[in-house]
Amino acid sequence: MSIPSNISAYLDKNSVEYSHILHPKTYSAEETAHKVHCQKHEMAKILAVHLDRGDFLIIIPANERLDMKLVRKSLHTKKVKLFSEKEMLRIFADCEVGAMPAFGNLYNLPVVAAHSLLEDGHVYFNAGTHTDAIKCSISEFIKHSHPLFATVSKLNKDNFVCRELSY
Repeated sequence: MSIPSNISAYLDKNSVEYSHILHPKTYSAEETAHKVHCQKHEMAKILAVHLDRGDFLIIIPANERLDMKLVRKSLHTKKVKLFSEKEMLRIFADCEVGAMPAFGNLYNLPVVAAHSLLEDGHVYFNAGTHTDAIKCSISEFIKHSHPLFATVSKLNKDNFVCRELSY
């Protein structure tokens, strides 16, 4: 596969500075992080949600999980519902299900991003397929996605690092 034409046209038209990474097929952000050789906190997990005031993309690091209570509190909303697979097929028709990119503006969706994405100088995310990824600087991501940063996720309990200490 290759990056869908509307995504590559957007990247080229807007002179987005990015790296295109081909990788073996993956179906989760954590698995993609492993295949593209980046840390889980550098790989973005893209979620499409319905909120009181409309539909949004929420972007969090792969090592975190969306926290519905934090979304409600941070975004002042009561309704938080993930898109169904059918809705994703309709809205992101040019993408494989679950492989949408971080550019919500391509789909008329505002973007909310977790504050924790700002901890690194760059971010990786799917490029419309389960075998294509994009790496770009955080400044490029912000410039082209215009995200609202909010506290919407928590570190996934499976990602805590424990070490045995010997004295």
